[in-house]
Amino acid sequence: MDRYSVSRTKRSLFYLMMAFLIVGFIIAECILPSERSQSVSDNNITYEGSFTWEKSDGEREAIEVPGRYDVKPGDTMVITTVLPDDFNANVMAIRASLQTVRFYVDGSLRAEYDTKDTRPFGKDSASRYVFCNMSEDDAGKELRIELTSHASNYSGVVNTVYCGDKSDIWTNIFHNSSRETIIAFFIFLLL
Repeated sequence: MDRYSVSRTKRSLFYLMMAFLIVGFIIAECILPSERSQSVSDNNITYEGSFTWEKSDGEREAIEVPGRYDVKPGDTMVITTVLPDDFNANVMAIRASLQTVRFYVDGSLRAEYDTKDTRPFGKDSASRYVFCNMSEDDAGKELRIELTSHASNYSGVVNTVYCGDKSDIWTNIFHNSSRETIIAFFIFLLL
């Protein structure tokens, strides 16, 4: 018998213990309560402030977010809001739908998503979530979001604006889109 071989009994015992641990872990995840103190839902990460659309002719109009508005392809839609005095989120986010997105806080550019210098073809940036770092110091300041799309289907589209912790926002996105994410992952594996 080889000096380095493991007896069949020890190997069986090892596999039995590993199976027991895996099954125990799965059962614990399903049965035991979550360790998070609060559940993350759309309600507690959606920015509830009011938005104003600053049109290119100087006119201002109160708008609902999310929503779709009449903006010509290639024109920039500017929406603004004043952050509440008790603002304490560390991130704000919006889904860019084939749009270039810029976040300004009190006139200072904080975050930008624009692929005009890096995309190999086309006029629009790909759809994705754009995150802007924030802090408690931003309370009471004006937030301006600029959205530009050259596609007529997406010009004037304003998606939900999220605020809170980045991990909570991602958790909510994956929770709401888990089926699509899993299907996309398997399609990616097939390619």
